[in-house]
Amino acid sequence: MFRRRPHFGVLACILSLGVAISAWAADSSGLNQVPKLSGWVNDTAKVLTEADRERLTKMLGDYHKETHHQIVVLTIASLGDERIEAFSLRTATAWGLGYKNIDNGILVTLSMKERKMRIELGKGMERFISDSDAKAIMDTDMRPAFSKGDFYGGLRNGLLQLMDEARRFVVPAGSITSQAK
Repeated sequence: MFRRRPHFGVLACILSLGVAISAWAADSSGLNQVPKLSGWVNDTAKVLTEADRERLTKMLGDYHKETHHQIVVLTIASLGDERIEAFSLRTATAWGLGYKNIDNGILVTLSMKERKMRIELGKGMERFISDSDAKAIMDTDMRPAFSKGDFYGGLRNGLLQLMDEARRFVVPAGSITSQAK
């Protein structure tokens, strides 16, 4: 007589495969970890000198005092498998750039290995700076300097142009709460 026995080897194999697939999916999502926000300039790829970081930090800090707009720079070594659009949006959201109910933050992201850049605009800024404006700033003001290895010069040129464009967006005096988003 044939007696049916549970086949524990197959069951164990199926369970192990499920755990392995779950672990693989978590590890291979291709998503970079969002770095800790450390200030106006977050040079995790280490492409700027200390003096360059200080000059850009002062420029962006002074601009924030003048306009209440928050423009932040991030350099990363690599995107991994992630697209720069997704990484930049995820980072801007995680960092909470811009003020609540105004959404006037801008994140400028450079990925060094892939040679990609992105200007991520908060919803409040999109009425004043279009995606085509952002692309023109990258192509005209930033890319020529970057192609020569001048990351400070390209960032400075692009940031100055962004600041000029964003000045069209005046933040009403009573609309800023004491905290960002």
